[in-house]
Amino acid sequence: MLTRAFELATATALAARGLRATTILTGEGWSVKCWRGGNPAGEPWLLLHGLGATAATYLPLLPQLQPDCNLLLPELSTLGGTRGPQPAIGIPQATRALSGLIEQQFPGRPVTVCGISLGGWIAVRLALARPELVARLLLVVPGGYREQDWERIGRMVRVETYRDSAAIWQALFARPPLLLRLGRPLLYLAYRSEAVRAALGALREEDAFGDAELARLTMPVGLVWGAEDRLFLREAGERMARAIPNGRFEAIADAGHGVQWEKPRKFFDAVRAFRRERPLS
Repeated sequence: MLTRAFELATATALAARGLRATTILTGEGWSVKCWRGGNPAGEPWLLLHGLGATAATYLPLLPQLQPDCNLLLPELSTLGGTRGPQPAIGIPQATRALSGLIEQQFPGRPVTVCGISLGGWIAVRLALARPELVARLLLVVPGGYREQDWERIGRMVRVETYRDSAAIWQALFARPPLLLRLGRPLLYLAYRSEAVRAALGALREEDAFGDAELARLTMPVGLVWGAEDRLFLREAGERMARAIPNGRFEAIADAGHGVQWEKPRKFFDAVRAFRRERPLS
């Protein structure tokens, strides 16, 4: 029932923005719900959401991208309506599924891949596995960087009680406005859902990446961070940027892990600057 509620809320919000839903079957048995929208003649973008979220996490960015971008937003968990042979799709399976989606939906056109949090982790793995499919990478507070305190991170994302949700809530928002503060009960429900537990259970140590892997990313890469993110610390983003040959790092002041919600205008500016400074050739 909870999963269905999140799915319906996402569908209502994205349909209101003019996006349309479709379901794509993969060779490994996943039924991936996707949202399409924007300008069919525009530059292709693949938008990947994070843990405990749905494609609706991109609602703040859609007004900027829809006029001149051809958008594909896959749902990466049951919260958004994707179903498959396992309770959650692991990173290797997601990488293969997304490679197929790009080839099918944007034939012959490398895409800009934007990933937030867990979506950023998957985006890095996708770019490493299939660099010919990725024209640019935009990583927003991405997970997956090996050189971090993963024990601390694990404690923050595993939620059993409402009190447990305080840590991840404080990581998400540095100074949330009133409207965002009303969302903590929804965060709690999402993070204690079977969808999130299954997603965490599907992660493997070998899925992480380090400086050697990042050094292999030859496409333009933008990193956007909330300067006060308590989940993936700003210092991790700065180290990642130093390891990437064509990396661009920007930290947004007074923002946490949910930077696109907490500081949407500054987030718009950061995305716009990345597109301007790293144009598609």
